[in-house]
Amino acid sequence: MARVSLVVHGRGRGHASRALTCARALGDAGHQLHVFAGGDSEHVLKGMSQYTSIPIVRPGLGAPGGWLRRLSGDAARFAAAAPQCVVSDGDQPSLVLARRRKVPSVAVDHGLALTHGRLPVRPPALLRLYERLNNAPLVLADRLVAVHFLPFTASDPRVAVARPDLRDDLRGPVSRDGFVLAYFRDDNGRDALALALAAGAEVICFGERDPGLPGLRFHRSDRAGFADHLRRCDGVITSAGSNVLAECVMLRKPALALYRRGDAEQALNAQLAEHAGVALGRSFEDLGAGDLAEFLTRARGGDFAAHDLVAAMPPVSEVVVSTVAALLV
Repeated sequence: MARVSLVVHGRGRGHASRALTCARALGDAGHQLHVFAGGDSEHVLKGMSQYTSIPIVRPGLGAPGGWLRRLSGDAARFAAAAPQCVVSDGDQPSLVLARRRKVPSVAVDHGLALTHGRLPVRPPALLRLYERLNNAPLVLADRLVAVHFLPFTASDPRVAVARPDLRDDLRGPVSRDGFVLAYFRDDNGRDALALALAAGAEVICFGERDPGLPGLRFHRSDRAGFADHLRRCDGVITSAGSNVLAECVMLRKPALALYRRGDAEQALNAQLAEHAGVALGRSFEDLGAGDLAEFLTRARGGDFAAHDLVAAMPPVSEVVVSTVAALLV
């Protein structure tokens, strides 16, 4: 078995949630694992026995400075771990280090489905260009794992396709207990919540900041609590992130998938989910009372599709373990 460094991008908790299952699978396979993460991922992964905090590289104007901080410090950070293989979940600078040191590497990311997958809805040309430029360092990896919330095929033989793992806390009984669950990556769903409450829905929201709406039941972000409510809700009002949509699809919970106007990736996620019949997709800016009424009526009436994603695609943890094994032969 080998020394494996798992390096996780730190914006949002989707990368960390996915990486946690991969970390456990790599450990179960006998690898000596060292986890590197920062930002939002740190809250999920800092309990790992071998853990090092790293600066995160955020997209936008601060990206060049983030890259410089990482490239100048990564050699020292990774020295003690001395990895024989690097697995990156959305983290790009670590792949540069791996290539410099001639260490085999695996890149895991949902964005790879847009650039290296055949999707039923073609991504807009500008989004494809942006993703190719933004994720260009991922092609430094020896193998790529593209993760998505709906079945798809890869357009590149170096790419393996996978779905997120169904977490242990999501494996309990699934029911419909008459409430709607809400989660927004950027805590920007106050208007959507107000519309849902005005439509008469019982709404339970998880997040970092309480919107302070009368009648809303708010909980601070908590993985176990969110999982329990996800198994029992009638539907989900959420940002159109890939990981949360995958959990909705696997539990067959309809979603109102929301995105900021101008967020091309989440807009495409919402469009793909609506095309597959598992969600209603809308922008935060255009969302109206009629959209909430339509979603609630369809969710209560069972008027959304149910795809067996678990049977259709292998879990990412299984694909990562087999890919690492193949690279280390």
